[in-house]
Amino acid sequence: MKAVLEHVAGWVHPSVADDALASARHRAFLLSHILGGVAPFAALPGLLASGHAASPLELAAFCWLLAPILIALNLSRSGDLVRAHTLSALSIVVLVVAVSLSTGGLASIALPWLVLAPLEAGLSGSRRAVGVAIVAAAGAVALLLGLNVAGLTPTAEPVGPVLTALGVFGASVCALALALRAAESVGEGDALSRAGRARFELFAGAVSDLVTRHAPDGTVTFASPAAAGLLGVAPRELVGRGLFDRIHIGDRPAFLHALAAATRGAETTIEIRARRAASGEGARSPEPFVWLEMRARPAPADLGDAPVLAAFRDVSDRKAHEEALLAARQDADRASLAKTRFLATMSHELRTPLNAIIGFSEILTDERLCRLEPARRSDYAALIHQSGLHLLDVVNGILDMSKIETGCFAVFPEPCEVGPVVEHCLGMVALKAEAAGVRLAAEVAPGLPPVVADPRALTQMALNLLSNAIKFTPRGGAVTLEAQASGRVFTLAVRDTGCGIAPEHINRLGEAFFQASGALDRPHEGSGLGLSVVRGLVELHGGRLAIESVVDRGTKVSVHLPLGAASAPRGGRATLDAQEMRQSA
Repeated sequence: MKAVLEHVAGWVHPSVADDALASARHRAFLLSHILGGVAPFAALPGLLASGHAASPLELAAFCWLLAPILIALNLSRSGDLVRAHTLSALSIVVLVVAVSLSTGGLASIALPWLVLAPLEAGLSGSRRAVGVAIVAAAGAVALLLGLNVAGLTPTAEPVGPVLTALGVFGASVCALALALRAAESVGEGDALSRAGRARFELFAGAVSDLVTRHAPDGTVTFASPAAAGLLGVAPRELVGRGLFDRIHIGDRPAFLHALAAATRGAETTIEIRARRAASGEGARSPEPFVWLEMRARPAPADLGDAPVLAAFRDVSDRKAHEEALLAARQDADRASLAKTRFLATMSHELRTPLNAIIGFSEILTDERLCRLEPARRSDYAALIHQSGLHLLDVVNGILDMSKIETGCFAVFPEPCEVGPVVEHCLGMVALKAEAAGVRLAAEVAPGLPPVVADPRALTQMALNLLSNAIKFTPRGGAVTLEAQASGRVFTLAVRDTGCGIAPEHINRLGEAFFQASGALDRPHEGSGLGLSVVRGLVELHGGRLAIESVVDRGTKVSVHLPLGAASAPRGGRATLDAQEMRQSA
């Protein structure tokens, strides 16, 4: 029998050779039909030796026994098990009709054998095959009934109760054999399914990726032990809706779509975020999300009623690297934009005073200059001087910003009185404010303690803020310099009644070469470096820059610095904590 089974296994169609369950069903069909067709022929020599003369009906029955063999060969060639069971059922119907026509029609002892046709078709697992067998059996009964009514059924000797009982018994035995074969197929399928699940769970437990099986509705039926390392939870906590509840709400549609695609037979790979359990008992911080690469695919048939298999791998490091690359690319784009903005701004800021210097110097070197009045010569020299100062201011701003960005701008904090610094700065911009028609004022809190800061940097911050405020305040407006202290925080603020700043531009103020209006249509001169230098100097002192503005109503720029201590090291910086900064603001 072992040799026969091995031989029959070689007849299984290649299309099902990799499917253990389907291959077992094919082998059962081939073996039963080949042995069923060969056994009667093996008994033929004994019948012939006994001298029994075969009747035409017996010869036809023996010829019919070739049908199972031919059907088995067709299955081996085509691999269509449903068609093989259907043909086998139809052959049973044909045999029963042929025998019944020769043995009394509806009274034939062969008629009960029609029940074998639906049973044979049922082994295929196809409702269509069962329906065809039932229709064929019903048609056979209708045919015999019609022939009987028409009187065309051949007469036959009455069959006694013994033969009738034998016919029913034979049909019952065959039906029982088919039922046992069906039960054996189901049992073998269950055994293969259990073995497949056991192999799967053994494999899933040996890999570092989280492996899950999903039911048709997407719920988890199995989770591998890797859940503890990946999400910090026990595998049982992911069963059911446990995994779905941990998926980020924004990624749940993609998660469900991947499972649905795998149910339809497609393999899908997506990246989702899942919540990882907080480490440590009593942790109150929100549980962090980790990036997972999910691969969903149809599960093998021997894994039972879980049609989807998914594997999850932690790709948080890769996502962080991608985000770092994206940030670097954005920084490079911003740097390129800053370079373009620098060229556009500097082309205006440098070309205008250079044209004035070159033009007026050419006039002064002309021999016809002697014809000009001394006052005109003095005006030309003053214009050259002003243009040179403007160029110097631009160059100094670029150099200061470069030093700050490269960390070469050293500050030397020391205790300094705020009052003299305020008076000095107001005096330096007084003429500029008078020419622009802007009123200057100062509000210094009485009893203000000394602030530990670099006097030169503090003066430069105040001058830059005052210059900007005067520049953007229309004639008749006012600019106020405020100085006060609260706790350990010193605040230096400049408030104006100028044009104000649009909300979308406030966050970008302080970027090098940025101005709220374009380089070609801006109504005010300037390189856009003043506020960026202030921001850099504030950061070197461990402080914070705050900007409040309303369009057409004015702007207030506040510098919050730590009062520090007199013993602060030279070149060092005192810092403010976040709470003190919020209180000062």
